Amino acid sequence: MPSGRNSGYRKKPLARSKRRRTRHKKQRRGPVMRFRFSRLILIWIFSLICCFGAYLLARNLHPDKDVFVKPADGETVQEESSVQDETAETPADSQPEQTPDTQEDPAAETPGEESSEEAPSGPQKINPVPESEPKPQEYLAKCAFVGETNIYNLGEDNLLQPFSVYASEKLTLENYAKEYVLLNGTTIRILSALNQANCPIYLMFGTESLSKQTPEQTITHFNELLDSLIATAPESKVIVMSIPPVTAEAEKAADEPLQNSVIDDYNSRLLEKCNDKNIYFVDVNTALKNNEGKLDGHLATEDGKHLSLEGGMVLLNYVLSHVPQD
Repeated sequence: MPSGRNSGYRKKPLARSKRRRTRHKKQRRGPVMRFRFSRLILIWIFSLICCFGAYLLARNLHPDKDVFVKPADGETVQEESSVQDETAETPADSQPEQTPDTQEDPAAETPGEESSEEAPSGPQKINPVPESEPKPQEYLAKCAFVGETNIYNLGEDNLLQPFSVYASEKLTLENYAKEYVLLNGTTIRILSALNQANCPIYLMFGTESLSKQTPEQTITHFNELLDSLIATAPESKVIVMSIPPVTAEAEKAADEPLQNSVIDDYNSRLLEKCNDKNIYFVDVNTALKNNEGKLDGHLATEDGKHLSLEGGMVLLNYVLSHVPQD
C-alpha cells in the first residue's frame, strides 16, 4: 500500500508513440472479415457453372444414360444378366466341388420346371385378339402407342394425341435404348418415359429392321425390347401389333426392297412370341391387305412402306374394334 506522501502520485503520460499503438490496437478489435452479399452470389454462380460442366461431361462420356431420369427396371435386368453371363464363363476348375450331399438329382427335375421363365401368367390369352364392340375414339387417348415411322405418322396426321405417341422417324429396334423421342415438348427415351406406366401400351416395330436383316434377327431384337418394356411397366397391358404390308412397288424398289413374304414370316413369329409370353396380339396386317396380299397405293406413302393418312385411319379403326376385353 502506498504511503500517504505518495497518494498524490500521478502516472506519467504515455509517450506519443505508445498512444498511437494503443489507438491502432483498439481499431483492430472489429471483425477480421466482413460479410459481403456479392461474394455469396459469386460463390453460387461458380457452383452452378461447375454443376453444369459436370453434367455436360457426364452426357459426353455416357450418352446412353439419363442423368436426371430414374433408370428403367428393364435396363437393370439387362445389366444383371450381363454380369451373370460373365460369371458363367469362368472355368469349371474355379467352381467349388459339390459333395454327394449337395449334388442335385437329375431325376428329381420335372420337364415343367425347365421352362419356368417362359411360363405364362394367368389364363392363356386368345390371339389374335378377336373382333369386339368398337370402342369410342376417347379410348385411343388413354393408351400409349410405341413404334417406328408408322406410329410417328399417326401423330403427325393428328390421328392420335401427341401425348399418346412414343415414336420418331429414327427409332428402330436396334437403337430404342439410346434414341430420344419427343413427348409433350420433352426429349426422353422410351423406357424412361414408360417407367411404371399404368395404361394399355400398343407396340409396333419391325418395318425398318426387316429391310436390312432377317426375320430371325429382328424377332430377337424385338424380344429384348419386349422383356425390357414388361419389366419397366409391369402394371400395363402390353398389346403387340403386327406390322403392315407394303405395296407391290416397295417389293421391287431398288433401294432396300421389302417383301411381303418376309413380313408375313416376321408377323407369324410375333404371334408365337406373344403366345409364349401370354400377351395380346392384334393382327392389323390382315386388315390392310388387298386381295393380292399387298398394301394398296392409296393407303401408303410414296415409299410404299409406310401408311398414309387413310391407311392410318384403317389401322386405328381396326384397333378400336379389336380391344382386349379383360
